[in-house]
Amino acid sequence: MQKIHGGMIMVAAMAILVSSAQAAITIRVAEEMQGSRAFIKGTGAARGAPITWDGVLVATANDGNGGFSFFGNLPDDCTGELSDGNETVSVAVGDCVAVAGLAEPPPKTGQTVSIAPRDDGALQKGVPWPIPRFRDRGNGTVRDNLTGLIWLKDANCPHDFVGWSAALVAASNLASGACGLTDGSKPGDWRLPNRNELASLLDLNKRNPALPADHPFINFQTNNYWTSTANSSGSAWRVNFLDASVTDGTIANFWFAIFVRDGP
Repeated sequence: MQKIHGGMIMVAAMAILVSSAQAAITIRVAEEMQGSRAFIKGTGAARGAPITWDGVLVATANDGNGGFSFFGNLPDDCTGELSDGNETVSVAVGDCVAVAGLAEPPPKTGQTVSIAPRDDGALQKGVPWPIPRFRDRGNGTVRDNLTGLIWLKDANCPHDFVGWSAALVAASNLASGACGLTDGSKPGDWRLPNRNELASLLDLNKRNPALPADHPFINFQTNNYWTSTANSSGSAWRVNFLDASVTDGTIANFWFAIFVRDGP
């Protein structure tokens, strides 16, 4: 009897061990539903445990297989955290399109002179400029540490006024070996900057030229420069580095051009 009794104790202990052990949480369904809601269904949670979704209580696991199901808020990145208090799992929601994160605020304009309360010079809102703002890469290019764009250091190559169409072609044909470049770039790497890219070089606290004081460019002209942004079939935007104005004009005009490519 003692032996049997001991055996019974051992069997009972094993039974307790097996019943207390829980299978890992398994997600059976995770789908986006109408109304920006996620439907989640799974098993293997601790029996009777509260189920949270991204920290919010949403359900209670059943006492059988630890099953659960619920409708929860759809995460912006389409991935939520589910927990039973013992285990936490990341759940990717199917048929979901992630919401793009908010864009960073635009950079500061560079204006530091105030002529009225709460004007730009007084508030100076925006992302601060890095120090240094630019880095001369020693190969005919300049990196803007604010935007990450790579600019041609020589801001007047091909050293003359050009038409808009000719500026587009010259940018496309630019490659290492021309305009002081030794960067290994190939035709097609360079382009005429768009309106926002070219205007990002402006320092609105400066005139003649309207550029940050520590810029390393050479041959920068205090005049209009073409952008690749057309305003209509016969006009395109240009940036003036004398007074920081941004205007449009007929593409029949001739202005200066500087070229850019993506970093690093």
